[in-house]
Amino acid sequence: MSLKYLNDDFLLRLPVLSEAETSLIHRYDAYLDALTSVDFDHIRQAIRKSFQFFITQQVHSTEDAAVLTWQQSVKLKIRYNNSLKDYLSHIRIRDRKACSIDLATGTGKSWVIYGVAHLMLAEGLVDKVLVVCPSLTIEEELKRKFQTFSGNHTLCQIMTELDACYPSPGIKSANEPILNGDICVENIHAAYQRTGSSIPDSFVGKGLRTLVISDEAHHIYSRADEQVKKWYDFLVSPEYGFQYMLGLSGTPYIGDEYFHDVIYRFSLKQAMEANIIKKIDYKVEVSSTRDNGFDETWQNHLAIQERYAGQLKPITIIVTDKIVTCIQVWHNLVRYLCDKEFIPFEKAVEKAIWVTSGLPSSEKEKAIISNLLTQPEKQRKVNLVRLKSVDGPDNPVEWIISVSMLTEGWDVKNVFQIVPHEQKAFNSKLLIAQVLGRGLRIPFGLKQPILVKINNHERWTPNIINLYNEVLEIENGLSWFYDKRQTNYDFPLYNLSYEPVQDTVETKKEQASDPETVPFKPQSRQREETSVYSESGMFRFTVDTGNIITIDQATREIKLFLKDKDEQVSGRWPISRIKKVLTQSLEKQGCDPTFLTRENCALAKQVFGPLFRNLGRPAPRMKRKPDRLEDISIRNMSSQNVNESAIKDHVCIFYSENTLDAFTEEQRHLFGQYLKDKHNYEQLKETITQYGGYEEEIRFLKENLFEIPQADFKTPLNMICVSHQPELLFIKAIFHNIVLFDSVLKSPDRGFYQIPYAYKPGETGRTHSHHENFNPDFFIKLNDRNEVMVVEIKADDDGRQQTRAKYREGKQHVDILNQHLIKRGLDWQYHFYFLSPEDYSEFLQAIRDNRYPKWKSKLMIDLEAA
Repeated sequence: MSLKYLNDDFLLRLPVLSEAETSLIHRYDAYLDALTSVDFDHIRQAIRKSFQFFITQQVHSTEDAAVLTWQQSVKLKIRYNNSLKDYLSHIRIRDRKACSIDLATGTGKSWVIYGVAHLMLAEGLVDKVLVVCPSLTIEEELKRKFQTFSGNHTLCQIMTELDACYPSPGIKSANEPILNGDICVENIHAAYQRTGSSIPDSFVGKGLRTLVISDEAHHIYSRADEQVKKWYDFLVSPEYGFQYMLGLSGTPYIGDEYFHDVIYRFSLKQAMEANIIKKIDYKVEVSSTRDNGFDETWQNHLAIQERYAGQLKPITIIVTDKIVTCIQVWHNLVRYLCDKEFIPFEKAVEKAIWVTSGLPSSEKEKAIISNLLTQPEKQRKVNLVRLKSVDGPDNPVEWIISVSMLTEGWDVKNVFQIVPHEQKAFNSKLLIAQVLGRGLRIPFGLKQPILVKINNHERWTPNIINLYNEVLEIENGLSWFYDKRQTNYDFPLYNLSYEPVQDTVETKKEQASDPETVPFKPQSRQREETSVYSESGMFRFTVDTGNIITIDQATREIKLFLKDKDEQVSGRWPISRIKKVLTQSLEKQGCDPTFLTRENCALAKQVFGPLFRNLGRPAPRMKRKPDRLEDISIRNMSSQNVNESAIKDHVCIFYSENTLDAFTEEQRHLFGQYLKDKHNYEQLKETITQYGGYEEEIRFLKENLFEIPQADFKTPLNMICVSHQPELLFIKAIFHNIVLFDSVLKSPDRGFYQIPYAYKPGETGRTHSHHENFNPDFFIKLNDRNEVMVVEIKADDDGRQQTRAKYREGKQHVDILNQHLIKRGLDWQYHFYFLSPEDYSEFLQAIRDNRYPKWKSKLMIDLEAA
């Protein structure tokens, strides 16, 4: 047996953020909140993760991050037979900061590209950004969106308040000079041109101060796409010397191999579960393997038309692997429509179009096409024009026949059926992900469930089902949900709804004080490194830091910076005063005061930023106000899913003898097998290791599955799942003392019971407030009392800003909730607790002693003190 590998197993891990990095990243929270809507947190996370990768000094290249990942991953070491060299060989660009983001089609790649580009420019880490893409279609769409972002008054105002180097980037193409502060958007072909393109003049030799972002980044490594085969060579060209690179793709595969440089992913599965894209409805079983021609496809199309009649015009896409096949299938479909819908050939032609990037060059294929079309090239161009407005109600097109890889950047939402015509168009993870991606966007105004039907050919379904499941991350799993048989443990829940109101308007009336010190990062002229060799062992050596300037040069640069910004401020800061602050700050931190790294020189300029702040500009501050009491029904809680890989890795399950019967037939079989294997653990382990497997595959059976006697299983759920060690220890303690309680409810992580809170991520408080919601971990009803414990579990010594904010506003939330309950005449009371493992025994004792209403945990006391 072998371990099952998921795409998440190959994600690069980054070092834990330092306080300075955390503050810098969250400095732009207000900007990211304004750029995106509340439901698109994955966009903000992708931008932050990219920004973190580029700003961190804890890793200096992709290889550094890969080595860190390798050191922390047992699965990677097993996968590559303990060969770090073999693992690293799967990362194509390792010697600079180059990474990828995996975002499912339709989930906001454009927003991420612009957001990362703007943050890098705003912070002054780069002077310009080059965004390259594989086609003119994508280029035009990106420029249109970027111009909207760049012209957004709110985004510009926020960046101006933050003293960004470039509050509003210029959006350009490569037919004009690219200046500092510009984002150049071009298709990759312009990068190879030496005439008519400004890319060589604007970027040659300037790679150290340029960010290159590649959209549809799977093309960089494509073995088949001749048109973009130079993309990789352009990125690594020593002529340009690019050091910062970001690639985005919804299909980050080289054939069937997942990219090994991905630092963040928002998968098809996640996007579907979040209702951001359509859910995929694919064929898994058929009663016959005979060829159905277009019959099933056409009838699916009619059924979808009937469902959305009066709302929109559904579209079906048929995908082929070759251009000549595409045109042949189109011709056959048109004939079919004539017969089935009793319409003339000309009318059927209006309903169906074929779309290709060109026409074949072989004489044989040209002859086939000539027999079907009189002016194929003219018709091809007409079809491309019609494709742009295909969603429109006045456009009669309902059927599109296309070659699989030619529709990227096509932002159409009305696709409800996709038909891979032959197995060659659907025989790799890359092709499957690309084909699925064409139909995932959701039309405005439709409510879930919204499905896109994948009608693949019956004969080859078994051959591609494993690839299908891996792309969609479909695997065995279990569900936890409200169990009607446990109705004795149901109890009412109450929450508060909130509405946004303006709290205050802050106006800066006084300029910030002159800085007295600079929070420099550690610096040295040389650093010691080590390498480990297989035979001779460890070897120590020193490396020159490089990219440093003398303290006198740094002083002059800062003086010019101040003079350029404000003559009055510059007058208060003669060169001698600037140098004194720099040297004293360095000496205070134990650094050599005779030089600065370029990074520290940039930090020195940043501390002067507040001196240039415009006074008298009002800034409204918003807060959320409790509005009314809400009834929450446990019975309406959505079913929660946990997949098999999570159960094997870290999720622990508490169950009773009745749990098995609550599942569906498929899940009952899976869980029944777990219980059988747990009972026969030693024999199973012996069998697995005998055939070259690893005990790691089955250790979850004895470490992650816990049976509770039915009489003690006091929960309205079929089972309880916990994901982290503190939660595991807590629920064990609860079941050991279950006599104290009437019922225990584990809350879903999102959506069920939300408490709003706001916090400033940086400890210094210089950042904008970040607004979020959290779901408490547990609701526990006390024995024979209408009192509910609302419990949030944290690790020991978790005193982060975010944790403090959750506790502060969660406690206030429960206090106001109790007031509303009294006003409504409801005989219920809530108690709010933040607990860490060291608090559990005292918490339970406080309940036994009836001290719980006023009792506070050590964690709560520490959070209040902070």
